Amino acid sequence: MKQGRAAGWLLLCVLLPAPAPAALPARTAGTVLHALPVEEEESPPSPPEDAQAPIVAEIEVRSDAPLDDGFDSLLDFAVGEPLTSLKVRRTLRNIQASGRGTQVEIYTRPASASAGAGGVVAVVVVRAAVQVDSIQLAGQLGLRKEDLSDALTQRVAQPLSEDQVLAGFYNLQKLYEENGYFDAKVRPEVAIDPATQRAAITYQVDSGPRSVVGAIDFDGPTAPFSAQDLLGQIPLKVGAPYSRSAAERSDDRLQSWLISQHYNLAEVKPPRIDRQPENRVHLTYPLHVGPRLEVQVKGADFDKLKKNGLLPFLGPEGYDEALVQQARGKIKDFYQKDGYYHVVVDSVEVPTEGVLSLAITIQPGAQYVLESVNFHGNQGISDRELSQHVELSPKKLLTLGSGRLVESVLDQDLDNLRAYYASQGYSQAKIGPPQVDETGDRLRLTIPIIEGPREQVGEMSFEGIDALKLDDFKAELPLRAGGPFHSALLDQTLDAIRSAYSDRGFDAAQVSVATAWNPAHSRVDLTVSVVEGPQATVDRILVRGNQQTKTDVIVRTVGLAKGQPVSRSRLLEAERSLYRLGIFSRVNVDLTRAGLGVSGRDVVIRVEEGKSKTLTYGLGYATDEGIRATVGYTYGNVAGRAYSLSTDFRFSQRQDRIARVLFDQPTFFAYPLPVTSSLFYIVSEDVNRGFVVTKYGARTQATKIIGSWHYSLGLDYRVDKVKLGKGVGLNNLERRDRPFRIASLIPSVLYDRRDDPFLPTRGWSSLLQPQLSLPVLGSEAKFLKVFAQQTQLVNLGRPGVLAGSLRLGAIEPFRTLPSSDPNVAGLPSSNVFVDERFFAGGSTTHRAYSLDLLGIPGRTLFTVPGQRDYSPVGGNGLLLVNLDYRFPIAGTFGGTLFFDTGNVWADWRDVNLKDLKSGVGIGARYVSPIGPLRIDLGWKLNRNLRESASPVISFSFGNPF
Repeated sequence: MKQGRAAGWLLLCVLLPAPAPAALPARTAGTVLHALPVEEEESPPSPPEDAQAPIVAEIEVRSDAPLDDGFDSLLDFAVGEPLTSLKVRRTLRNIQASGRGTQVEIYTRPASASAGAGGVVAVVVVRAAVQVDSIQLAGQLGLRKEDLSDALTQRVAQPLSEDQVLAGFYNLQKLYEENGYFDAKVRPEVAIDPATQRAAITYQVDSGPRSVVGAIDFDGPTAPFSAQDLLGQIPLKVGAPYSRSAAERSDDRLQSWLISQHYNLAEVKPPRIDRQPENRVHLTYPLHVGPRLEVQVKGADFDKLKKNGLLPFLGPEGYDEALVQQARGKIKDFYQKDGYYHVVVDSVEVPTEGVLSLAITIQPGAQYVLESVNFHGNQGISDRELSQHVELSPKKLLTLGSGRLVESVLDQDLDNLRAYYASQGYSQAKIGPPQVDETGDRLRLTIPIIEGPREQVGEMSFEGIDALKLDDFKAELPLRAGGPFHSALLDQTLDAIRSAYSDRGFDAAQVSVATAWNPAHSRVDLTVSVVEGPQATVDRILVRGNQQTKTDVIVRTVGLAKGQPVSRSRLLEAERSLYRLGIFSRVNVDLTRAGLGVSGRDVVIRVEEGKSKTLTYGLGYATDEGIRATVGYTYGNVAGRAYSLSTDFRFSQRQDRIARVLFDQPTFFAYPLPVTSSLFYIVSEDVNRGFVVTKYGARTQATKIIGSWHYSLGLDYRVDKVKLGKGVGLNNLERRDRPFRIASLIPSVLYDRRDDPFLPTRGWSSLLQPQLSLPVLGSEAKFLKVFAQQTQLVNLGRPGVLAGSLRLGAIEPFRTLPSSDPNVAGLPSSNVFVDERFFAGGSTTHRAYSLDLLGIPGRTLFTVPGQRDYSPVGGNGLLLVNLDYRFPIAGTFGGTLFFDTGNVWADWRDVNLKDLKSGVGIGARYVSPIGPLRIDLGWKLNRNLRESASPVISFSFGNPF
């Protein structure tokens, strides 16, 4: 390390691959650069020369290209501080991790007398890394530019890498070859501006002609099919453009077709590819048709077995002996679940010329009921505790699967009992074999148990735990003093301690245990020892790859700060936070490598920005709305702050026509609180209501998600205007030909434990949403509105899903609005503007009633002269109960049986179960890639004479609740 001080002191240097040397002009020659003070971190003892480390009098940075102002923050030393080797190493690490230099050297020279006697000038010499400004594809491309861009590995706003440029070249060549451009030529060109060290990469492409399929043949006998029969099942045709993926999909398609023709042993392999003159390709598919499979079932209905998925050898996997054995097991389980405990399932294969006959014989025998499940020999663990780990049970009312003895379930129960006994310290416990006693059609199951000796933990002590508080996680450990011992529990305990350390940044923590058994080997004392090692903490946060997005936005989003412990799980959470912004197509968050004894680590964030502008549109139909169309435009990452500005327009034939401008921001000032603000103009028209509401205004809503809890707070201000048609039930203020104002505060809390918010199959959720409207900002409304909903889903497995919903609503007005309409004078609902009242009926509320036509005559429903149907006016009280049984039919198609009941009351105090109106129905659903499409048919159960007896048909998108 020591060089002649007169010649300069070379402390340390890092050499990375660099472009050809160039002159390094002094960026700030003779200028003192003041870096931010750096907190000293724990480090190993300083080498002898650090004890007399020189004081920095000046700092010079020299580079062959301009460096941005943020470069100064990478320096770990400052004027007036000692220049230690640790600070030099950390500075070199920072610059290297930032990607700003391919070669970095730090020198010193004696400072001038005026700068400080005895001090040194720290000279940082940087050969700047070439940054990629643009990547272009030029020439005759042949393929979609988006597909070609995805094949490139070098990214814009990242340091230039020769390996990445070449990898992109090879990927493009491979992509062209796979798509039939066998003569394609790709030539990468890299242009570097020496003044700025910026690179522009251009891939010059000449795709040449694309090959087409010239001929398709088969290698192997095709009988009993002709080649033309087989060619008709291949989507890739002669004369079509060639692509390897299409050719390889064709062999799967052909094999599936052969299986559907009962040639279940058929095998079609990927084709051999032979190039021919004039850009043609000859494909040859190796083929084995095999014998025709004929299945005979005795003692059961073949179609029933197939429908229930009990014959897997008829599926796309083909036919083999393992699948036949699997079928026998499935059939046995199926019958035993129906009580046929002694069912016998046999299968016999008889091969003949061109045919393989499979005979399956089923002898159900008598039907039995499991009367009891008993345990014998257990002393340390009670029957009640053991029964909680056994699925088999005696017949119980409303418990599916109870009262049946199924051998496969029994085997799993025995395994569960063995595992549970082991977890309770009985490592030598013997479970079974089970005993089954028959009395008539009753079965009694007895499970013998020999517990053996129990192993327990005696004393449990810990050594070397200094950085963590033992009490914070000790109670959560699988092993504890006085509790059961098992080697698996010990492994789990050690893993839990390692995980606790890892979460606090101690990735290299070593955890071991010493055991001391008593002579009887029934009690063990444990001593857990920990060598903590260094703790990884955040030093600097370095961002690479962002072109439009502000660096401070990225840093704030990841939520990491200097000195904070950092772990792998914390880095993954930082990646998820950045992806949630919706502006990055790729994100990688990692740590720099740690030096010996160094705890401070740089966090390197590499991002690639996605498209910032999108156009969306859609066309659909729903019974309640008729034809509907939507179009929207979104500009993301406004001003590089991750803001999103969007507009959307929605037209509905029978309901709303909406125009909105929305502004989304991921933070509220410096707080990680997403906020959405909108301006809206809505024309709401419903032929059943008989009036049109036009409303415009603004809304701001903040949302915070913490685990399963969803909190939101909305501020809504709007201007409404009601145009009276044939409807009734409006107050005087609404009947005037002028708009009125409503200002509302709308908080909400949702606790969501469903497995999927869009297509749930299990779990539950609770929603509470009050709305307080007060006479502020000219508002003419004063009321409190509360809406609550509880949903519950029970997954029945193969039979389907039971889903239920309970909705409650109440509105309490605090202002009396005069009404001259004799029909509604005195009704509490007339003191609430009609657009705020509750309405029900339709595909998402009560499916036995048309849209908004659920209510109580004379209170929330009124007659209109010359009109058969009621005219709804809504009410201040709501109660709805929905029950669904959703079952699969085939693939993504399913059915629904439903029961809906509820009503709308003029006053929430009038809610009475005697007024409930019920309906039942059946529906079909198709689970599309964007959600379920539904068609439902509902019948009223307790209609009045004015209501139609015809079923209500509704077609809609999404779940009803």
